[in-house]
Amino acid sequence: MEKGLSGGAQSGDEASHLGIRPLWMQVYLPNLIVATGQGAMLPILVFAAKDLHASPAVATGIVAVNGLGTMLFDLPAGRIVARLGEWWSAWIGTCMICAGLAGCLVAPSVPVLAVSVFVQAAGWAVWSLVRMTHLSRVAPVRVRGRALSLFGGVIRAGNVLGPFLFVVAAAGHADTSAAFLIYLACVVVGFAWLIVARDRTDHGAAAARSERIRPLQVVRDNARGLATSGTGSLGISLLRGSRAAIIPLWAAHIGLDSSSAATIYAFSSVIELAFFYPAGIVSDRWGRRAVALPCILLLSVGHLLVPFSHTFWTLFAVALVIGFGNAMGSGIVMTMGADLSPAVGRASFLAVWRLISDGGTAAGPLVDSAVVAIGSIVMAGPVVGALGLVTAAVVAVGLQEPPHLAGRARSVPESAPPP
Repeated sequence: MEKGLSGGAQSGDEASHLGIRPLWMQVYLPNLIVATGQGAMLPILVFAAKDLHASPAVATGIVAVNGLGTMLFDLPAGRIVARLGEWWSAWIGTCMICAGLAGCLVAPSVPVLAVSVFVQAAGWAVWSLVRMTHLSRVAPVRVRGRALSLFGGVIRAGNVLGPFLFVVAAAGHADTSAAFLIYLACVVVGFAWLIVARDRTDHGAAAARSERIRPLQVVRDNARGLATSGTGSLGISLLRGSRAAIIPLWAAHIGLDSSSAATIYAFSSVIELAFFYPAGIVSDRWGRRAVALPCILLLSVGHLLVPFSHTFWTLFAVALVIGFGNAMGSGIVMTMGADLSPAVGRASFLAVWRLISDGGTAAGPLVDSAVVAIGSIVMAGPVVGALGLVTAAVVAVGLQEPPHLAGRARSVPESAPPP
């Protein structure tokens, strides 16, 4: 792969395609299948909780549990990947997701649903870290932005396909269990695909590691990058996490059903598919700030506009603004993490990085839930939007660019050294 990238006879675009092409069967397509299932589940978590007689604040908290489970298991996931290697860790993550979804299907009460959502979210933490570690290891540095934007893009594609798949499967009956069944089937199919398509010559994927790098040491060794790029990652993830809660929550508030909420969420994700690869090109050419800043600003504006939407179509328009902002930041959180990740201790660093970003994902719905509980549902969107604007100011001033892009506004050179 690297040899093809360094050959002088190939153009930059040809080299880029050669660098990314092997990843389609081994990384992108399996993850697209799994993300499709997740996309079917996310918009209906609020409704699944309400079916068990949860209040709006508690139902929003169930969405937060999904992010919280991923966040709390990020560091254990890092230890699992470091000790067992990518391949066996993928098995563990898959089994955990399946066990959690089985619990969601039979949950008789809100506490059981919350535990089951937590378990599947913890499994997603392992699965995601395995995929991110693999891409950070094998993606050539000059196309890293595009490689990770594509990875974010297939997750967005799943967010589009999943809700539509749920709408078709539910057939107008608003049966939330259909979403959990879709996710379970997608996880099984996606992992089976991974087994068949994996590169059996890649011994690094199966090799167990012996690194014992503690999280506090990771923080000390990478303090500057975590303080600057990490703040941007936290803010983007907070806005994205809130998006998964605020759209269904506001849809329920204005009297829409779960199918309508899923349709709005799906079309919000459709717009992301048109921009995830251009976002990667911008990131590789003009730097990470050129992608992160528009992403945060548009997500923030979308949240600020939520209280002004009182019909299906006005909420639909606001969701499109949020979706466009999310598209502008496709893969940016993973790309910034890959830029900073060291060759030795990569899994441990990326576990800390995911803890930061997943902390934001969990905090978004928690902020929404807290505002609804102590104040008014009308204020949930504006509060998160205001937090996003503060993050935008930090990113504009302090976001750390990788060495091969710092201070440049042109294409990445062929000989760009890895960070």
